[in-house]
Amino acid sequence: MKKNIFITLTLLFTFSSFVCQESQEMSNTSFEKVNKANYGLGSGVSLNFDDSTHIFNIGGMVQPRFLNTTIGDSAQDSKNYFGAKRAYFNFSGTLNNGLFSFLVQTNFSDSYPLLDAWAGYHPNKNLSIFFGQRMSPFNNLSMQIMEYNLQFASRNNLSQNFTESGREFGIFVESKFSLGNIGFKPIVAITSGDGKNSFGLSSSDTDQGGVKYGGRLNIYPFGFFKGDNEFLGHDTYREKSSKLMIGIASSLNQGTSHKVGEGHYYEDAPTDGTFMFFDNSGVFKLPNYLKNYIDILYKYNGFNFLFEYVNTAASNLQGISLNSAGSLLLEPTQISQYLVLGNAFNLQAGYLFKSDWSLDLKYGRSYYEFEKVNSILQNYDSMGAGITKYFSNRAVKAQLLASYVNFPEISQNNFLNIECLFQIKF
Repeated sequence: MKKNIFITLTLLFTFSSFVCQESQEMSNTSFEKVNKANYGLGSGVSLNFDDSTHIFNIGGMVQPRFLNTTIGDSAQDSKNYFGAKRAYFNFSGTLNNGLFSFLVQTNFSDSYPLLDAWAGYHPNKNLSIFFGQRMSPFNNLSMQIMEYNLQFASRNNLSQNFTESGREFGIFVESKFSLGNIGFKPIVAITSGDGKNSFGLSSSDTDQGGVKYGGRLNIYPFGFFKGDNEFLGHDTYREKSSKLMIGIASSLNQGTSHKVGEGHYYEDAPTDGTFMFFDNSGVFKLPNYLKNYIDILYKYNGFNFLFEYVNTAASNLQGISLNSAGSLLLEPTQISQYLVLGNAFNLQAGYLFKSDWSLDLKYGRSYYEFEKVNSILQNYDSMGAGITKYFSNRAVKAQLLASYVNFPEISQNNFLNIECLFQIKF
């Protein structure tokens, strides 16, 4: 009897031990974190860790191009250029289920390759705080679109005249909320006021002047766009209902030594577009630079329309001298020879067919603030037409752009550009 009881207890113990072991193995399997890697043409390599708690992306793009430029309405002054317009490498990611994010992006076709280097904190889905070097919200909408998402092969003339890279180093606070069916995106920021790479060429190359501060407010009367469609040149999402964005932006650069407030003067290696002024005691004194923008973006079912307007002005000009001795005072209208001052607008529209062909048009005009021959900003009329074809789920595209810029008062500066660009995102 005891023997049978012992055998029975032994079998029950063995079975229970087996069941416990299987349960533990199943439990360990259930809680094991999944790590995986994926690659998609156009979206790069995606590395997912701990059930996508942390996601890293590695990608980039190249833009080889051909450019023909004719200056002064004479075919004899035509020149051809071949080369890599842009060659990007980027590394981005999100950590702790999207609580933190980052981006590092470089352009190896540029002498100063660092474009973006920032970290972001997202306490909730409606609030984001960024610190580092990134695209500035102070500029027109076109300058907030990544170079590989542009509607045309090159940026419009408004962007080229009033900005450079459009990137600045600082702290940026962005929010997003809705009131009924109307969406709002307020943004405020404080930057170095010296553009990208504002830390300079060396330890002795420091920022000049004060900081730049400002903000932007985007209003969406019909609700938000799909995904990031407002930051894509074409209506690639093909909005099912009309989407409209009305944006206003303003910034004040407190003491700038660069023509558009995206650089600074360095005495040991002065660069184009930089300058330095003084007060009557020989101390550096720089003008304030104000920029105001209005943007209107409309997209529906493949059609896109964009209107942009900019106005710039200078202040704090009293007592400024061109030399350290204080003997050569700056005339009020003379500031237009150092800062881009005036107004400009840009209109562009296009339609993206379901076959991934796009036809696009643009037109722009500028008005200088002072009638000075040596003014940096000259009155111009610009117009252009482009054709774009996307391939491989829009990871590859070919663009052809013809643009003409007319300077009514300086006709010898008129130019015609024919640009052919091929892009691969990998």
